[in-house]
Amino acid sequence: MPRPESIENRWDILYRDYPEVYEAFMNVPYQPSVFDQVPEMIDLHGKLIVDVGAGTGRSSRAVARTARQVIGIEYEPAMLRQARQAALGDEAARLIYLSGDACAIPLADNSVDIVTGFTLALFPAERYRDFIREGLRVAQDKVVYVGIPPGWYGGDLDPVIDNPYKGKFDVEVDRIFIEEYQFAYQDVFSNQDYGTIENIVSIYGFIFGKKVIEHIRREHITNIRWKYRVYWRK
Repeated sequence: MPRPESIENRWDILYRDYPEVYEAFMNVPYQPSVFDQVPEMIDLHGKLIVDVGAGTGRSSRAVARTARQVIGIEYEPAMLRQARQAALGDEAARLIYLSGDACAIPLADNSVDIVTGFTLALFPAERYRDFIREGLRVAQDKVVYVGIPPGWYGGDLDPVIDNPYKGKFDVEVDRIFIEEYQFAYQDVFSNQDYGTIENIVSIYGFIFGKKVIEHIRREHITNIRWKYRVYWRK
């Protein structure tokens, strides 16, 4: 079956059927990378960290550069296989991957120093409450979540995207972290350079929709600016 032009924001299909596209999306160069910025804000050095929603392992591998050991938790089997295959060299010794849910972390109370989550796709918004409760249960030190704030779902092309979550889900998730659970937060920015029109269409356009593909081609766009919101709580 040929690959469709776009999956139109269906992240469940992306994770299940196209983990290689998700991996390509995560590996398009980001400058500065959010993975480089988080350790400047949160001390990860020498910590035992559980990284939930590890996906293909990009976040877990990045965290492992600083941490003593990282336990990556991933629910989708296709993503978990890619994560395990990608763990190589010295970092592999500091990485363990387990099958599990971000909202039901398969670890004991107070068993790690820090719980991290990077741009988790948890639906409905209530599942973020479950993630927070589980993170606070498992972590001795703090819970750190890196998300996309309202208005930045697809980066600076958000106004062009037929965003199914706009003004609803994203606002509710932000409110849960800041108002309900009193997380501190700080915004950081990153630029993602795809290099060519063909590359951005095949990766970013494939994920975010045909309308976006038309806009990219018309405006000759190869770079996406992202805004991330880093939340943390002890």
